[in-house]
Amino acid sequence: MSPEVTLNRISPALAPFISSVVRNGKVGLDSTSCLRVTDLKSGCASLTPGPSCDRFKLHIPYAGETLKWDIIFNANYPELPPDFIFGEDAEFLPDPSALRNLAEWNPSDPESLLLVVKELVQQYHQYQCSRLSESSRLMFEYQTLQEEPQYAENMEIYAGKKNNWTGEFSARFLLKLPVDFSNIPIYLLKDANEDPVKCFFRKQ
Repeated sequence: MSPEVTLNRISPALAPFISSVVRNGKVGLDSTSCLRVTDLKSGCASLTPGPSCDRFKLHIPYAGETLKWDIIFNANYPELPPDFIFGEDAEFLPDPSALRNLAEWNPSDPESLLLVVKELVQQYHQYQCSRLSESSRLMFEYQTLQEEPQYAENMEIYAGKKNNWTGEFSARFLLKLPVDFSNIPIYLLKDANEDPVKCFFRKQ
């Protein structure tokens, strides 16, 4: 669904928040993918005139996976912050005290929703890191990477589900490699104005 179609279905009072997310929303290491909104629904009465969608599913690229979180506003009270449902990650319980932009929700700032999502993704990263403690092997790999300055702050982790038989689970580490794209010859880029990082991701 294109951003224009999405915004045409959103309650006008909430549209600035969603516009910021779908047009400018880039979270985490994958700078080639914007956040996406699907499954638009309305909690308003069926006779409510005009666009009235105030809840939707937000797709967030993270460590090679796509997180799907439900975001629920109330179109009748657009000044209130949204509620979040974290899909399959039922054990992910964010610390409210660390969500400053949610606690100090500013309904006048179009960036408010995007700022809260970024805070939640940071906590989600911490949650995934904590899960590695269940596997000594994965924890060793993680600690080894943490010792490298170029990776410590440029890493996303996704720990998969445990195998019911073995009790083991795998994990995916997404790293931002310290590669200098400034010397890539122009003729290797499809478009001279194209982002080298985006080009690199597509050609691999």
